[in-house]
Amino acid sequence: MKKLLGAAAVCALTVGLVAAPGASAVKAPKLVGGTVSVSVTPSPIPSTATTVTASGNVASNSGCRKDRTVHFAWVNGAVVTALATTAETGPNGSYTAVLPKPTDTPPATVALQATVEQTFRKVGSKKKGKKEKMGRKFNCLEITGLSGPIAVEAPPVP
Repeated sequence: MKKLLGAAAVCALTVGLVAAPGASAVKAPKLVGGTVSVSVTPSPIPSTATTVTASGNVASNSGCRKDRTVHFAWVNGAVVTALATTAETGPNGSYTAVLPKPTDTPPATVALQATVEQTFRKVGSKKKGKKEKMGRKFNCLEITGLSGPIAVEAPPVP
């Protein structure tokens, strides 16, 4: 009987040592993608305009929509002109920004590219504000979207 109890104890200890590394392993952050929409007003862009308004929405899971930084660039064929202006998404993922008019010589057709930065988020802590969040981790991936073609009108001929 003592041999049986000794063997059972050794087996239990061995199973516990094998299972322990898997139980304490850290989960990798969940990769979260999404889409970003972008539109420009006015469209077409008149020659008298100096700025345009860009607006759109980031469609992703709830933890990856808000407080994301959006960068803009004008695209004309293979030429990409990055802009210094950025926007931040609201709680539902929407954003708005006032951008300078494209510098392409009119008449031209351009598109506006919106790129949302990659960020890491942690959600689900029970003691918010008291220590680092221990909940689920998300890797909110970089997202890029392109508007439809936008005409830049030439100034009127006198």
